[in-house]
Amino acid sequence: MKRETTREGFAYAEKSVDVAPIRYHYMDNLRALAMLAGIFFHAALAWTPLLSQLWLTADTEQSMIMGSLAWFSHLFRMPVFFLIAGFFACYLVGKRGIGGFLKNRALRILLPFILFLPLVWASLGATIGWAMENVDNPSPMLGLFIYMSQVPDAPPPPVTTSHLWFLYVLFQFGLIYAVLERTGAMTMRWTRVVKSVPFLAFALPLLLVPSLLSVTAPTPAPEQFIPSAWYFGFFGVFFLLGAVIYRNQEVLAKIRPWAPWLAIISIILYAVFYSTLPKDVTLEQAMATQAGPRFSWSHLGIAIMEAYISVHMTLVCLALGQALLNRANSVMRLVADSSYWVYIIHLPVLFLIQFYLLDSEWNMWIQFLVSSFGTLAIGFVSYLVLVRWTPIGWLLNGRKRKSPSKPGPLGGEKVDPAPEQATA
Repeated sequence: MKRETTREGFAYAEKSVDVAPIRYHYMDNLRALAMLAGIFFHAALAWTPLLSQLWLTADTEQSMIMGSLAWFSHLFRMPVFFLIAGFFACYLVGKRGIGGFLKNRALRILLPFILFLPLVWASLGATIGWAMENVDNPSPMLGLFIYMSQVPDAPPPPVTTSHLWFLYVLFQFGLIYAVLERTGAMTMRWTRVVKSVPFLAFALPLLLVPSLLSVTAPTPAPEQFIPSAWYFGFFGVFFLLGAVIYRNQEVLAKIRPWAPWLAIISIILYAVFYSTLPKDVTLEQAMATQAGPRFSWSHLGIAIMEAYISVHMTLVCLALGQALLNRANSVMRLVADSSYWVYIIHLPVLFLIQFYLLDSEWNMWIQFLVSSFGTLAIGFVSYLVLVRWTPIGWLLNGRKRKSPSKPGPLGGEKVDPAPEQATA
C-alpha cells in the first residue's frame, strides 16, 4: 500500500501503510532527557525556598541558586515533552492509521496509568508512613502529616494522579488529536504557519497567555482527575505544535540560527520572572489560590514572560537536540528505553532517600547529588533486572526486534520497531 494523500496534498492515512518506519534519534533522546530531568527537578525542590513550607522533603537549608535552576527548567521541560509527544502522534497516525494510533495509546499510556497509579499511591503512602515514624527532623509539610494523623476524624489527603498526571493528560490529548485528524482539521494550510520562525518566536507565545493567566506562577502540576482548561491551552498547544512540525520538519533548520538569541532572551526574561516569585508560599496561601489567581497587570506580565520563555527554550532544545543528539548510540538508546520506567517509579524512591537525608548533616549539594543520582541508579538497575525483557517492558516499550538500520530522510533512520513509548 502507498500513503494516501488528501486535502492540499499532504500525507494522511486511514489505514496502516507499508512505509519503513523511521527512528528520529534526536526526538527519542530529547524525550528521555526531558523525562529524566524531572528527577533532578523534583530532587531540587527539597532546597527550593518557594516550596520550603509545602514540599514533603523540604530541608532546613534553602538555596536561591537551586531554586532558580529548578524553576527555569520547569518552564520548558514539560513543553518539550508534549511537543515531542505531538510529533510522534502525527508519525503514528501516518504509520498505523487513526485506529492503530488509538490502540497504541491505550496500550502504551492508558493501561500503564491504570496499572501503576495504585502502586504509586501505595508506595508513596508506605514511604510517607515510614518517614512519619522514623524522621527526627521532619519538614513542615511532613510535620503537618504527623499532626493530622493524630487528629480524630481528620480528612484524608486528596486523591490525585501524582507525578503520573502526564500520562492522564497525554491520553486526553491523543483522543482530541484523533478527532482532529478524523475531521481533517489538521490541514496543510493550517500547518504552514510553523514555517515562519518569527511566528513561532513572537506570535505563538501570545496564544499561551490566557491559559497562564488562569493559574499561579510557576505553573502547577495538573494532578487533579477533573480536566482543566488551562493545560489544554498550554501543554495542548505544544502537543499540536509537535504534530505540525512533523509535517514541516524543514523549519528545524531555520530555527537553529535563531537559537542563541532565543536563549539570551529567555535568560533575561527569566531573571525578571524569578525576581517576582515570593520567597516562600504557606499552606494557607496555596489553598487560597486553588480557584485561580485574580487578574492583575503584574500577573499579566508574569504570564507573558512565562509564555515566551517556554516557547523560546523549547525551540532552543529542539535545535540543540537535532545538532547534538541525532545519531544512533547504544547508551542513549538504553537510556531512552529505560526512561519511561525510571520516571514512573522515581518519586517514591526519591522521597525515601531524601527522608533519610533529612536527619543528616551533609552539605546540601551532596544531598542533592546523592538523592538524584541514587534515584537514577535504582531506577536504571531495576529496569535492567526486572523490566527490560519482561512483560512490563513489552507494555511500556513494545517488544524489541532487531533489524538492520537503514538511512532515512530528514535526519531520521529507518528501523524496526518504531519508537512506541509514552510520547511515540
